[in-house]
Amino acid sequence: MFAVCVKIAYLHILPLEYYPPATNFLDILALEEHLHVRAYSTENQRERPPYKNAAVEIHRTRPPNPGALKIWRLLRVLGWHLKAAFSLSRFKPDTIIYIEPHSAIAAWLYFKLLRGKSRLFVHHHEYYEASDYQRRGMKLPGLGARFEQDYLFSRAEWISQTNKDRLRLAKSAHPNVSSEAWQTLPNYPPAAWGRSPETGRKRKERGDPLKIVYVGSASFEDTFIKNMVNWAAEHAGAVELHICGYNVAKDVWDWLQRLGFSNVTYDRNGFNYDDLPDLLRDFDVGLVLYKGNTTNFVFNVPNKVFEYLRCGLEVWYPKEMKGIDNFREGRDLPLRKIDFLSLTDLKPVLASRDRAWNSTEEFTAEQAFAPLFYQLKQGRPLSSRAQAGVKS
Repeated sequence: MFAVCVKIAYLHILPLEYYPPATNFLDILALEEHLHVRAYSTENQRERPPYKNAAVEIHRTRPPNPGALKIWRLLRVLGWHLKAAFSLSRFKPDTIIYIEPHSAIAAWLYFKLLRGKSRLFVHHHEYYEASDYQRRGMKLPGLGARFEQDYLFSRAEWISQTNKDRLRLAKSAHPNVSSEAWQTLPNYPPAAWGRSPETGRKRKERGDPLKIVYVGSASFEDTFIKNMVNWAAEHAGAVELHICGYNVAKDVWDWLQRLGFSNVTYDRNGFNYDDLPDLLRDFDVGLVLYKGNTTNFVFNVPNKVFEYLRCGLEVWYPKEMKGIDNFREGRDLPLRKIDFLSLTDLKPVLASRDRAWNSTEEFTAEQAFAPLFYQLKQGRPLSSRAQAGVKS
């Protein structure tokens, strides 16, 4: 345990509610004793319930209006970085953890201009190539990436990516950074997700429809949502498909409404993360549908893979996602690679129907965060409360 109160600042400019790995981290970190945790973020604009934790002091600002002039949006975001940096200067944290290059400018201002003395930890949920910073809305994250390369990475004692493939790419892009700083930090769900007495729904007779769910973001450009819906419609009676998400393109919702397939249901309201296990356990198959349009997504192993697995589902994923292939290698898991561009021969059956798989032993957020917490505490082990995942 900490002998004195240790102050930790967590910089996450994007709304916490959109990122379960962020809220999982804060929830588990807050179980530790003798900590003063302060998180800097922005308000969400998708009517998601605001994240709250009595043990975390959360500072939020309003994000820029998407319809505002570009210069005002730019100034609003810069204002967040300035406000956070000056607040850090007053707070004087022992450790700063910032998430993504999106949040890096505030850290750079604090260390470089305000002469901050904190330890620095960095985590990236995504892998960005130079071309990614040319996209709309990526100008300031691109500046943050330059500050990382020129200053922040050399100062950081921890820099993590979500899987080994992305870590390999990041290390290759930054050969001058100490190899000791690089770490993997996967996005696993909380241990409590595996504590249900019944993991996965009870199978009925062989003729019972295969229940398939897709939870997450969707667009026609970046996902195989159209291919999957059309396949499901062709197997009415044998398949039931449910689509759920709060970051789904409007033209996808409009298309689903217009088609009105009897065996394809959807929920525009998305889901509350804590309620997701109850939703998922009523299904047989969980879908991952990203087309792999960028290197980041080719080597992505999405949160949903682990969330589906821990709730007892078989996971169907696109052949384009090499990151899941690499994660799967050497593991006996119900992961099934699908060619979503050629679904003619795909049968509505489970590949793993006759195989039991115990999901309760693997892929917990507590397990994933343990090395980070260990280093945060300079080699001291986690307290028993945090190891057990017990909330106050």
